[in-house]
Amino acid sequence: MLKLLAYALLCSQVLASPVSPRWSSDQCQSSPLRSLAQANIQSVHPENEMKWEVIEPQRGVFNWTEVTWQVPALAEPRFPRSQPLQVIAKAKEVGGIVRGHNFCWDQQTPTYVTNITDPDELKTVLKEHIDAVLGRYKNDLYAMDIINEPLNDNGTIKASVWYDVLGEDYLAVCLQYARDAAPNLKLYINDYNIEAVNNKSIALASIVSGLKDQGVPIDGVGFESHFVGGEVPTTLQASMKQFTDMGLDVAITELDVRVPVNNSGLPTLPGYRFKPMIMRRLSKPVLTTVIAQEKPALGSISSTLASGFNCGNGDRK
Repeated sequence: MLKLLAYALLCSQVLASPVSPRWSSDQCQSSPLRSLAQANIQSVHPENEMKWEVIEPQRGVFNWTEVTWQVPALAEPRFPRSQPLQVIAKAKEVGGIVRGHNFCWDQQTPTYVTNITDPDELKTVLKEHIDAVLGRYKNDLYAMDIINEPLNDNGTIKASVWYDVLGEDYLAVCLQYARDAAPNLKLYINDYNIEAVNNKSIALASIVSGLKDQGVPIDGVGFESHFVGGEVPTTLQASMKQFTDMGLDVAITELDVRVPVNNSGLPTLPGYRFKPMIMRRLSKPVLTTVIAQEKPALGSISSTLASGFNCGNGDRK
């Protein structure tokens, strides 16, 4: 069954802790968000804290204490910045599991990595990083987005230090290093705009098929699932089937649904009732309000996922 992530449950695009960025750490100890999280969250996903620039800002210098949830600065000073909360510890506190994120990406990679032009040196730095991170956390993670957002929307591989120096082989290299470092970890490639059968999802399916043919370890594909209300792709199930037919898992990793609003900032879809202030904040694509009340969509999504989602191979993922 697809896991309903903290990303979809709380008032932020932060996959890290059973709290909302609109509450301080002290407030969250007794806030309704805590019981809401305990009742609904199954999987916890750090948004930034395991990304390379955060966890190893200098070569060989690791910032382990930052595997935490940290609220980004908000425009409104009345919403205080939360204190760091350890992701793994908080996940265990609510009986959840942790999904890691990520190693190879075209963003948030420090310059000591992006300035490398020698393939052997880049592989060495990559292996050192993966060995260190998974050596510490492999027993705390059930899965990890090993490679994040590798493709352009037209299906070509994005320019990055990984592709520019190592070519397409970087995908296999990174996945193999991860398998060697953590044999029991589920290894994923994660991307957006693959929720429909389109150039990007077809290209990713072809790449993944090639990797499997080569014996490269890969266990699943992450569908980020950034949707607009009323515009969810009609071929979502068929797109997932491209991967489940290969024996892979699929996961909805960063689910949000943006709600269309009118010129007054009010939602144009039924079932959504927010204060205009909330709507002015870009129509928050999440399932609880600022005062931790469930939106109608939360129950619908939870019940749908609880009953299973058949991707076409007879199994519920």
